Amino acid sequence: MDDKDFLELIISERMGMHHDNFKKEHPPTEEQAAEAEKAGQAHELLFQQLSAEQREMMELCEDVTNSEATRETEYYYRAGFRDGVSLDRLIKQIRENNK
Repeated sequence: MDDKDFLELIISERMGMHHDNFKKEHPPTEEQAAEAEKAGQAHELLFQQLSAEQREMMELCEDVTNSEATRETEYYYRAGFRDGVSLDRLIKQIRENNK
């Protein structure tokens, strides 16, 4: 495993941990849960009405959409990490200059 693979593994693990913490710390409201349930039922009803080929096409669209959302989330996570490192360096530099 090279450095890039290791970094990918760490980021993936940390994002998963933060996702789990978010779900625990911010559970959906009753309204949000009801909305999600309704959307799930509508999704299931729609899929039942599609042919196998149409379902496959729809699943592909959903997979691409989910993949893009994941990539975007990962980008923001990485950007926040870089911002934190930059801020830490800046604070250390300011402290060093004020000695």
